[in-house]
Amino acid sequence: MKTTRIQELLEKHIAFNCNQSEQEELAKLIESMSDDLLKPELLKLLEQYEPTTHISEKEKERKLNAILNADKPTIKLQRKSVSFNRRVVAVAASVVILFSIGLFTLKLDNRSSEQAMVLKAPTASPDRATSYIRHLTLPDGTSVILKSGSTLHFPEEFRGRTREVILSGEAYFDVKHMNSKPFIIHTGNVKTTVLGTAFDVKAWPGQKNVIVSVTRGKVRVEDDKKVLAVLVRNEQLKYNGVELAEVVKKVVAEKIVTDWTKEDMVFDHVALGSIAQTLGNRYGVNITITNLQLAKAEIVSAFSGTESLQNVLDVLCTINPNTHFNIKEKEVVISNN
Repeated sequence: MKTTRIQELLEKHIAFNCNQSEQEELAKLIESMSDDLLKPELLKLLEQYEPTTHISEKEKERKLNAILNADKPTIKLQRKSVSFNRRVVAVAASVVILFSIGLFTLKLDNRSSEQAMVLKAPTASPDRATSYIRHLTLPDGTSVILKSGSTLHFPEEFRGRTREVILSGEAYFDVKHMNSKPFIIHTGNVKTTVLGTAFDVKAWPGQKNVIVSVTRGKVRVEDDKKVLAVLVRNEQLKYNGVELAEVVKKVVAEKIVTDWTKEDMVFDHVALGSIAQTLGNRYGVNITITNLQLAKAEIVSAFSGTESLQNVLDVLCTINPNTHFNIKEKEVVISNN
């Protein structure tokens, strides 16, 4: 069954995973649709779920009608002074109440007395921008943390004498060491070459300067005419496309990196299920938590955002006693059996 845009946004809304523009898009779609058009979309969404207690078809129909028959007067939402009617707010809120708070849970192929939470990873490729940070592993084993809104182009396999990628936006690279095969990042006419090191490159479209900050090792930065600088640990270069915007300076490069890589990785009494959703997005894996009670367990922890998935799960399972995890390719299972 083909997923429509409103179904896609409703699913993200249920998971509290809509950014501001998506929330406004969802509200406008609801506002523009008649009950006759909106009701089938809600029913399609409902088919993916099952009630936690028995609910008749008549009761299901009554609940959907209650959502759709909200009062019509216009109210103001505190978001850029955008005005939506009460029906929009009622639908958006009621969908969360029905599907997220516990009247319904996701259907499972194999039901058990303790239902599992299954979280599927998004399928966006690295050359498409997303609203969340991603942790990528390149074909040579290099780790890349790609900032939200950024894109990275790279081949399925690094052939020839170099490993070359194209970055738009910002990324942190921890490059796999290969003496005979340098790693090259292209950002416009600026080229950053390394053998094995860790560093941050910031090169947004329309941004005046390309900024390279090194946390470990040594990198060479050049344009299409000359070498601009050779940087070592805790050095930074800013280049405006014509000349160095400032001389190479000393910085605390690790702080520059973690200031953005730790976004969404600080958890203060956050349910394990919500944390798993964040990790699934970031690391591109499907995560199953074997029972809903475990998914509701609250966690207090914080990460720099540069850790591997294995390291993050090690910490989370240590915090929550008798909890274990298993990683097999793109599938992760968290259990407390």
